[in-house]
Amino acid sequence: MKDFKIDEDDKLNTGFKAPDAYFNSFAERLMAQLPQQPEVKVVPLYRRLPVWLSAAALFLLLLGGGLFFTFNTPTTTQPDAATIENYLVYSTNVSTYDLALQLDDQDFKQLESSLAISNDAIEDYLLDEDIYE
Repeated sequence: MKDFKIDEDDKLNTGFKAPDAYFNSFAERLMAQLPQQPEVKVVPLYRRLPVWLSAAALFLLLLGGGLFFTFNTPTTTQPDAATIENYLVYSTNVSTYDLALQLDDQDFKQLESSLAISNDAIEDYLLDEDIYE
């Protein structure tokens, strides 16, 4: 295929030709043909009352929604020791073995230190009980 160079080859003639100096005064002629419209008064957006009312309504809506979600969220409170103890005593599916699995060495040391049982009390208990039967 032969290379095509647009600047060197002959131009195609379309058969249409614009009159001389047609585009020199085209804009003026076009504007003269358009109907004249009265000048429009420009009102700034911030001076319009509906804009201020819309902004105030949006602010109140956001404030009300925020307060609604703030006060309607469920609050979680930790149960007190008595409630936990009652649950553990009266629930039938928790055994002492299950409770012992949850304790570590520090918990056992704390329990031993809190119990005020002396060796004499242990001996008295063993003497009073009939453990050999």
